[in-house]
Amino acid sequence: MSVIELLVSIVIIGLLTALALPVFRDLLNHFKVESATSEFRSAILLARSEAIKRGVRIDLVPAVAHDWSRGWLVLIESNNNQQADADEVVLHRSPDLPERLRIVASLRDGSKTYVAFDPSGRPRSAASSSVPQFGSFVLSVGAKQRKIVIGFLGRVRVCDPVKSGTAC
Repeated sequence: MSVIELLVSIVIIGLLTALALPVFRDLLNHFKVESATSEFRSAILLARSEAIKRGVRIDLVPAVAHDWSRGWLVLIESNNNQQADADEVVLHRSPDLPERLRIVASLRDGSKTYVAFDPSGRPRSAASSSVPQFGSFVLSVGAKQRKIVIGFLGRVRVCDPVKSGTAC
């Protein structure tokens, strides 16, 4: 193999790599969003099932105030402040999340960042057990997105806002 053949081979490999990188980046972003969505949905379902099982209010709150992208906690909320205090039992902590993950909440009670379930399994607001806390979370990494929707009765569904548009 001559030097020219070697250089041509290196150039071809470089071009193929340059063409493949955006595809791999999109694929990685897709997997990051899918994984985080699955983890977040599982935490919501855990909070709901624990509220029913234990017969008490269970909250899902950001691990760091108002920033879901830094993780979340499922806890037995006793003082209605939507954060983990030293005397409250934490049932679940989220795993480490991808660095560029963004989570945007759009909830009925937007003044505080939380999801709470009462012993019937229905979402509730911090203000009253008769006022539901429902809405959605959009998780994204780059252009890849997933939306988790929590309904009035606590039903959780996942959809793709890019593909489904307004139906999501």
